[in-house]
Amino acid sequence: MVKIALTHDVDRIRKTYQYITRSFKYLKKGDLKNIYREFLSIPTFNSVYWNFEDIMSIEDSNNIRSTFFFLNESIPFNILAPVDWKLSLGRYKISEKKLKDIIHTLDTNGWEIGLHSSYNSYLNPKLIEKEKFILESIVNHNIIGIRQHYLKLDNQTWWNQKNVGFSYDSSFGYTDKIGFKDDKIAPFRPFNDDFIVFPLCIMDSCFMNDNKGFKKLDYIMEQIEKEEGILVLNWHSNNFNERDFPNYKSTYIKLINIFQSNGAIFKTLGEYWHDLN
Repeated sequence: MVKIALTHDVDRIRKTYQYITRSFKYLKKGDLKNIYREFLSIPTFNSVYWNFEDIMSIEDSNNIRSTFFFLNESIPFNILAPVDWKLSLGRYKISEKKLKDIIHTLDTNGWEIGLHSSYNSYLNPKLIEKEKFILESIVNHNIIGIRQHYLKLDNQTWWNQKNVGFSYDSSFGYTDKIGFKDDKIAPFRPFNDDFIVFPLCIMDSCFMNDNKGFKKLDYIMEQIEKEEGILVLNWHSNNFNERDFPNYKSTYIKLINIFQSNGAIFKTLGEYWHDLN
């Protein structure tokens, strides 16, 4: 029986500079119609990537709960550092009331809240600790799970995560393809204690850009059953906007249906951690 953990990195909750970058892409294609549609949608920028209710509806209708990893990015915008623009522009503040309200709604209705620790935090334990404290002050309880932004890890990151009080990490995976990094399929304990790493197997963009993704899925599920692993899937919350990310939402639903047809078990990563300890 396949074990599934559905997760969502919450990178963005609104569309900002993407209006310009997408318009340039359409311009290169001579697609004036979509350029016009981009600018028509600007007044609704606050809701374009706000897809929490959609995700909750999909999962609730299937009696499933997932893990949401919330980001607290602290890299400031610097006009002289264009390499960081993608990291700093258009990011939300974890302290926004609307966001705090949805975090409470998710948390009190069975979804798990985790930390999507910021881009530079993998080298900075004090930053990880600060971000953990801020998120815990919103939910008023301990946060046990973390995933690093852009899956950035070095040989000290897990140790730093553990030392500030996390019980598991789910950053070990690929950013450019689906499958298991270094053939690590089952959850593992880097320190031979109760700190667990849950390997990430499928990220949305990697799956959507792989024309053999569905064919590979059968083999992945066979690996999971054979090695007693857990299929961890990451579908970014903003990617449920079907106009900017065509077929992402429908593919997510299709994957859930495939897993269910194979008799899969769905739990949050936190629940799997408790099962293993």
